[in-house]
Amino acid sequence: MATFVTVVAPLAMIALGVLLIQLFNRQPGEHGAAFHHGRSRAAVRGRRPRKEAG
Repeated sequence: MATFVTVVAPLAMIALGVLLIQLFNRQPGEHGAAFHHGRSRAAVRGRRPRKEAG
């Protein structure tokens, strides 16, 4: 019985996590999305790499 619980409990937690992620991704607007599509518009700070001769 203990082996059954050690297998079922982690699987139930994974299923719950997947369900919560799906629910958050269905929220309208950008605030509900876990991941935004596309690249960020923020400028990258720092020096540009040098062009190689050739």
